[in-house]
Amino acid sequence: MKYLTNHPITWLTVVALILATLFGHFWVWGSLFLWWAYTSFLAGEAFIGEIVSIRENPPLFWTVTVMWFFLGAYYVVQDLAWRLFGIYFDISQLVGVNPYGF
Repeated sequence: MKYLTNHPITWLTVVALILATLFGHFWVWGSLFLWWAYTSFLAGEAFIGEIVSIRENPPLFWTVTVMWFFLGAYYVVQDLAWRLFGIYFDISQLVGVNPYGF
């Protein structure tokens, strides 16, 4: 039980992500990606398999941070546009490529 009292915000986040996945609310994941982009920008470090510092590898740091930002924005906009306005789109409509062949 002592493990549940350590890092309560992290445990709450894990439970929220599991529930969001089960109920199909992917905007929660998008919010997490946006938070990661924000915190990596403030800290000057990102983590994707290993720690990437802006001082040691600026192109990789910015690639990861911008990727998290756009993935987060995409998840939030796609999920909330569908839920609030009934508009569904995917990335293939933006780039003009349909990977499913139809």
